[in-house]
Amino acid sequence: MANHITTQKLCNWFIQRANENGTPLNPVKLNHLVILADWWHLHRNGIRLINETAEAWPQGPVLPSIYHEYKDQAPWGAIEHPSRRQPPLEPETDAIPSLEQIWKQYYKYTGQQLARSSMSPHSPWQLAQGRHGTPERQQITEEYVKEYFRSLAN
Repeated sequence: MANHITTQKLCNWFIQRANENGTPLNPVKLNHLVILADWWHLHRNGIRLINETAEAWPQGPVLPSIYHEYKDQAPWGAIEHPSRRQPPLEPETDAIPSLEQIWKQYYKYTGQQLARSSMSPHSPWQLAQGRHGTPERQQITEEYVKEYFRSLAN
């Protein structure tokens, strides 16, 4: 199973998918889609999908590379073009069926809705907040993600 795809390649895949679907995608929604893809991949396969760990910022989980890539753009403004820094995912990438599943499940939600759900009680973001006592950019570890999915099963 594929793992450690660059965050930008995954961003490019979601941006292209949104453009094909005619669905507006803004930096906030993109951030949460990539995080959800990584967390679900970790839950299902036991390994991370991307080469970056989300951080628990006061406004929710954030992937720093996405923040820095799109920080000059309005957080709620539509992204029109994928990053030119990374080529797209290769069509034979074995993670694509999983990404399609994430897209189908979450594309209909706004960035605000995805942000609210990612900050719910017992979420990996909330676990990182509670354990460290400070909301400033704590890493959301694999263990927090695994603990969250265990809590859903109970």
